[in-house]
Amino acid sequence: MLDPRHLQALSAVVETGGFDKAASQLFITQSAVSQRIRQLEERIGQLVLTRTTPAQPTAVGRRLLQHFRQLSLMEADLMDALQPDSDASQYTTFAIGVNNDSLASWFLPAVAPLLAERRVLLDVLLDDQDYTHELMRQGHVIGCVSTRAQPIQGGDCLPLGLMRYRCLATPAFAARHFPDGLSHEALAMAPVIEFSHKDDLHGEYLADKLGYHGSYPRFLLPNPTSFIDGTKLGFAYSLLPELMLGDELDNGELVDLTPGHFIDLSLYWHHWRVGSTLVAALSEALLNHSRQVLLPFPQPN
Repeated sequence: MLDPRHLQALSAVVETGGFDKAASQLFITQSAVSQRIRQLEERIGQLVLTRTTPAQPTAVGRRLLQHFRQLSLMEADLMDALQPDSDASQYTTFAIGVNNDSLASWFLPAVAPLLAERRVLLDVLLDDQDYTHELMRQGHVIGCVSTRAQPIQGGDCLPLGLMRYRCLATPAFAARHFPDGLSHEALAMAPVIEFSHKDDLHGEYLADKLGYHGSYPRFLLPNPTSFIDGTKLGFAYSLLPELMLGDELDNGELVDLTPGHFIDLSLYWHHWRVGSTLVAALSEALLNHSRQVLLPFPQPN
């Protein structure tokens, strides 16, 4: 049987990025952390960490992290069952992968009822919606919001809904850069706001809706609020989620550059199949709220 202290040390090193910070988190010495990792590797017969800065889990280490997170959830379920009315019960931490737009719009209201009822903490890891499932596959999170429809081996996938994006700009920006419409020549020159180099949503939109496959100048603003502010200040045009808009279109602060055209981002909730009542409650909370605020998936013909 694996020693839980060894798994806890592995988790702490991966979470903090180093042995010294892991020691501070666990209130033990750095040499004690190193000893626990070494004993775990001797027990497994393989390396569980890369000796890099920051330290990263190996493939075996990722499997062990997944196992440790599942054990922690099962133990939390057990303590809730044994001490249902105890105020002294510890918090259970959920490590979850979420994309920026979901976190800035619907995700926190979705989990609010669960956080009010249960002693749960969130450890949110942000990444592009096309990459959050990799956080789960590597053992960093127990679940994630992703555009991936295929379940990860050992996990479940639940459809959440569609998040609609519209192509918007200020009237002044539109008049300056697109006086004759969104021609390919104009699209090659007009600056765009994107979240990061991983963000390919705008390129996909231009290719799909306007047949443009070329390059364009871009701002990188990795923050949803700054993303919207940059568009409203006229820095560039962008794809903005309807959920994060107020009355900017009604009052004329922003205009739709492609009326009647939009892009719907499919979102799914992935989680490890652990048989935990807490994970089930989290999944139910996300599903219930997403059905109220996200657009439904189209029904098959």
